Amino acid sequence: MTLSFSDRIRTCLFSFDQGFGEYRNESFKDAFVFFLTLLFAFSVLITIVIATGLVVFGPGLEIPHAALIFIIPGVFAFSLVGGIISLFIGAAITHIFILFFNGTGGYLETVRAACYSMVPTLLIGWTIIGAFLTPYWGMAIQVFALHEFHGVSKLEAVLATFIPVVVFLVLYYMFIIAMVFSSMIFLPA
Repeated sequence: MTLSFSDRIRTCLFSFDQGFGEYRNESFKDAFVFFLTLLFAFSVLITIVIATGLVVFGPGLEIPHAALIFIIPGVFAFSLVGGIISLFIGAAITHIFILFFNGTGGYLETVRAACYSMVPTLLIGWTIIGAFLTPYWGMAIQVFALHEFHGVSKLEAVLATFIPVVVFLVLYYMFIIAMVFSSMIFLPA
């Protein structure tokens, strides 16, 4: 049974906690095409938002209008390509932890879970409020999708989702602290 586009969105946004049972036998291609469609729409919307901001605030920032000819398509391309690359890299990192918890599915099942976890971000992440709310919403979706696609417990799915986030945040803040302290060395007394 192939689910409609609107059914997928509805499930991801409003009933993800009831499981992804109907998605279990779905092909990777179906989930990836769904993701690409939403990513394309997101890329168009975020490009419009950034282009509008550049047109309005560009003169105050002394950005020449001629530069917008290159910046605006660059934003679109970066959003599209960056979205695809980050999907596969993020899924690879998560899959390492799924393997640690003896998940039964393969890497493509983890990518499918990541495709669905991105739905809130791709739909409303281009807005200011959406940019703050959707990462947490997406992580909750990913937990339930990993639980269903890999046969791991919900606790193991939570750990497989949040351990990489915690590791990334710790490394990020350690980098920032190292940069601050290294710059303090060169300050004149």
